[in-house]
Amino acid sequence: MSWRTGSKLFVEIWPAIQANITDREERIEFTAKLLELFVYYDMDTWDVEDVHPDIRAAMRRARFEVSEPERYPDDDVSA
Repeated sequence: MSWRTGSKLFVEIWPAIQANITDREERIEFTAKLLELFVYYDMDTWDVEDVHPDIRAAMRRARFEVSEPERYPDDDVSA
């Protein structure tokens, strides 16, 4: 899978994740595992980090770097 395809697919399924996993901590944990899978198949997290704060929290949980953290001063970095 190309990184563009992975990023596009991830952004397309994100609303379903939000709608169906209502508990924020559970959603972040699930998204972190999903990001690990997508990155394994060559997705660049930079392409999705600006979509939602929970995605950035999941990136941090999965130990992926947020490339421009200064753009998101309101993020809860402890999530």
